[in-house]
Amino acid sequence: MRKYFWLIPVAMLAFGGMAQAQDKAKPEKKAKAAAKVVADPEKIDLGDLKAGEEKDVVFKLKNDGDAEAKNVACKAAGVKFEKAKVTIAAGASEEMKGKYTAPKKAGKKDKITQIKLTCGKVIIPITLMLKAAEAPAK
Repeated sequence: MRKYFWLIPVAMLAFGGMAQAQDKAKPEKKAKAAAKVVADPEKIDLGDLKAGEEKDVVFKLKNDGDAEAKNVACKAAGVKFEKAKVTIAAGASEEMKGKYTAPKKAGKKDKITQIKLTCGKVIIPITLMLKAAEAPAK
């Protein structure tokens, strides 16, 4: 067995055994087209609101990807949107409109409130100041 051990590497070199396996070109994988949705603006500030007050929420969703973004739905506590779902073509944008309704009861002190608005994988923080309830007149 030892006599023929050296023949294996020599045979591989002579016939190109291992070199051929490495020289074969691998086919390139094509990048899969994907949608990339971004929001403008990245944050929304509704300012000061009294209990039960309504305020418009308006922002744009833009598709920076190279594929269509289908059935993008936006959700947030207290916000009702005009469109339930939108489809955004590659390179296009869609304006989203909704109404935020502040809670019906306010505390004794002003309170900064933050709400998480999600549209697909995009998260947009909404900030507002819920004004304290006014003390009843005596």
